[in-house]
Amino acid sequence: MRSRLPPGPRLPPLQMVRFTKDATGFFADCAKRYGDPFTMTLPLGTVVVTGSPQVTQQIFAADPNIFEPMAKVPMEPLIGENSLLLIGGERHKRERRLIMPAFHGERMRAYGALMQEAALRQLEGVKPGGTLTAQRLTQAISMEVIIRAVFGVEGAARVERFRHVLEAYLENYTPSLAMMPALRRQFGGMGPWARFQKEATQLDVLLTEEIAARRASGEKREDVLSMLLAAKDENGEPMTDVEVKDELRTMLVAGHETTAVSMTWGMYFLHRAPEALEKLHQELAAFPTAPDPEALSKLPYLSAVCDEALRLNPVFYLVSRKLREPFTLAGYELPAGTGLMVAITLTHSRPETFPEPERFLPERFLGRRYSPFEYVPFGGGARRCIGAAFALYEMKVTLGTLLWAHRFELAKDTEVRAVRRNVTAVPHEDIPLRSLGPAVHAAAAPAAVVAR
Repeated sequence: MRSRLPPGPRLPPLQMVRFTKDATGFFADCAKRYGDPFTMTLPLGTVVVTGSPQVTQQIFAADPNIFEPMAKVPMEPLIGENSLLLIGGERHKRERRLIMPAFHGERMRAYGALMQEAALRQLEGVKPGGTLTAQRLTQAISMEVIIRAVFGVEGAARVERFRHVLEAYLENYTPSLAMMPALRRQFGGMGPWARFQKEATQLDVLLTEEIAARRASGEKREDVLSMLLAAKDENGEPMTDVEVKDELRTMLVAGHETTAVSMTWGMYFLHRAPEALEKLHQELAAFPTAPDPEALSKLPYLSAVCDEALRLNPVFYLVSRKLREPFTLAGYELPAGTGLMVAITLTHSRPETFPEPERFLPERFLGRRYSPFEYVPFGGGARRCIGAAFALYEMKVTLGTLLWAHRFELAKDTEVRAVRRNVTAVPHEDIPLRSLGPAVHAAAAPAAVVAR
């Protein structure tokens, strides 16, 4: 048997700096120098990293009970100790069974009209020649979907109040707070932790109010919050209010920012690839009126565009586990307590799987299905993202609606790189779009159809 840990870089402080500043580049450099898998030493402990589909399969196919979440330290303040992302074992199975129905089948598709309306609403008032940023456009749409479909908030004033509090909550949880628990001190009420705690309290008040009102009304509704409150496990036990609030925070973090970023990258890549953009325009032009959301979600080229955007810049650039017991991985004997990371950016940039991996080529997803270990934008195994179907559906419906209704071009055609923000990989600068006006078919459609 070979040594207990794969080789890897030395000097842990330098590793932490590189991992924080440019995890994707650091992973690529380490894989090239030390092979795959390799070992890193971070404040969270010793971590073995892989981008190999074969090694990834060993991790995803292993008994989930040998793992525990590794993201507890950086993520718990943001999403709560009861979050599905941070629990394991039988409790994880129970919570997953309770939450799963809200994101699949007819219930998920019921949100399609809301997603489309949110997208069309953001185009109101956009004039030819005017500019807007892709980030603000997609974030506004995704936030409205979260507030209305997940939280079930109604009324313009209350939606706006939720929007303000949710945005402040996300903005004030910085990467330094996530990775350096020593900074989680009040410092006389003036530091970053104090600011985040203030916003966390505001969000908790809103969630408590919404849960209390929903329980008091007894009304049957289709939003995710209502479904969580009604869900019961096999013993007839419901989720507690604390568990519900932590899952709502998780959906905010995992469902708003990540989906908005995915759509932003989709807009960016498309508008730097004229041939791909034209193919998508032709596919969408077949609809004389606003396409049915379900029809949009099944368009082959639109689906390929979304898949390729998620390949090039997966929003979560890694998925992680921590070993509860010794485990053999790729011939290495790993001790209990070792962290495991699947570096999704490494997996998605392997030329033997994806020829010319640096290029945006949606066609690679037409006529070929990749294994769940070659293409892993939502992770895999028993802990695969529970909202993956919802997120991909929203991405297709939103991008399809925006590009059916309107035409854009990049106002500044420069190379944009991905940088880390909390748990996501976001563009390092704003991506400005210039409006070219409504699409011809959309301009000819009845107003009531275009902006309901």
